[in-house]
Amino acid sequence: MRLRLLFSLTVLAGVWWLAGRPGADALMTLVEGAGAPGSAPRAEAAAGRPVVVISPGYGWWSADTKQVDPGAQQAGLVEKDVTLDVAQQAQTILARCPIDVRLTRTGDDKQHTLANVYEIVNDDHPSLALAVHTRAPEAPSGAGAYYTVGGEDDAGSQRLSTELAQSVAARLGLPNLGVQPETDTANGGLYIHPWRAPAALVDVGSLGADATALRNRRRDFARAIAQAVLGYLSVPFDCADGLQLPNAAGLVGISFPNQPLSQNLTIENDGMGDWDPARYALVSAGDAYGAAASYALPALVSPGQTATWALPARAPVSTGVYEQRWQLTRDGAVVGPVVKVFIVVVPPEAQGLKDKLDQQVAEWQAAGTAKADEMMAQMQAEIKDWAVQQAQKQAANCLGVNGALVVGAVALAKRKRF
Repeated sequence: MRLRLLFSLTVLAGVWWLAGRPGADALMTLVEGAGAPGSAPRAEAAAGRPVVVISPGYGWWSADTKQVDPGAQQAGLVEKDVTLDVAQQAQTILARCPIDVRLTRTGDDKQHTLANVYEIVNDDHPSLALAVHTRAPEAPSGAGAYYTVGGEDDAGSQRLSTELAQSVAARLGLPNLGVQPETDTANGGLYIHPWRAPAALVDVGSLGADATALRNRRRDFARAIAQAVLGYLSVPFDCADGLQLPNAAGLVGISFPNQPLSQNLTIENDGMGDWDPARYALVSAGDAYGAAASYALPALVSPGQTATWALPARAPVSTGVYEQRWQLTRDGAVVGPVVKVFIVVVPPEAQGLKDKLDQQVAEWQAAGTAKADEMMAQMQAEIKDWAVQQAQKQAANCLGVNGALVVGAVALAKRKRF
């Protein structure tokens, strides 16, 4: 009887150990530290930070048509949606810098008309403000801008307009149509006229002639606007350096204990300048699990392009979920958030479980939309379930059905604690 009790306790301890093994803690997101882009539109400015207001063209309520004004439309492109997307992406890039970036709208606005925009802008007391528009579908290719005449700061407005037109044209390879003064100032001029800041209106391209770029290269339009803003404010472009992960679901390896494996880490240059191998490197920010402490950048990487490293590792000897943590550095300074590469270790006898998890990773990679924390939580749960099933089988063989039920109940109670 005592031997039987001792065996029962041993089985239960095994279940507990499997449920609480290293790496079973709640997982963090694949890339940590990336905050929400920008402050709330009406928030107070942080001390010493210039406020930049970006106003996406159109998308306001029209009292005449009793609907939101979409602006120009061509071949599936709608001006209000294009300008909002570009403005939001510019905000995301600029939010990495010591600047407070506000948008006048974050979607279709049924509460305000175009006549109210100046109030929204002026309430933020901006250091500069700009409106983003597209040119008409029938207009020729090119980027241009308008500046105020008799406005708050005409000289600043003209300089900002020049920066915007030049930056968009150069980065997108479009004709530079230059800058023009606003017209009809006797009747109030453009809607940027009453903005109490250096103000400009930029036409980023034609909905007709430049449709391909406006559909596929909005990040580059956003980079161009961010570059113009930083240039105007004399803020170094390096502050906007950043990275993206083209496929987060690819950063998961399934392994048996103590086995070698290699995973490809690919990151995209999301800044405004080239990554030079002489200045950039990938550096371990935690336990490398057999990888080197740092890896050089393979080649020059332009904005929008990617770099890939084949990262070796050796799986730990205990089952669980582990992570390599990596940081991109520029001259030793960290660029962007921490990037995680996950190692999922399954028991050596669990070939079926490994095959199942490998298949899940392949499906996540194909979908390209999986979130790392959800992926890892699901895998951790499946490893636990496998362990419980094995323990129940063992208990059933040795203790009978009642013993197996006890094992399952204890394991379920333990799982609810995670």
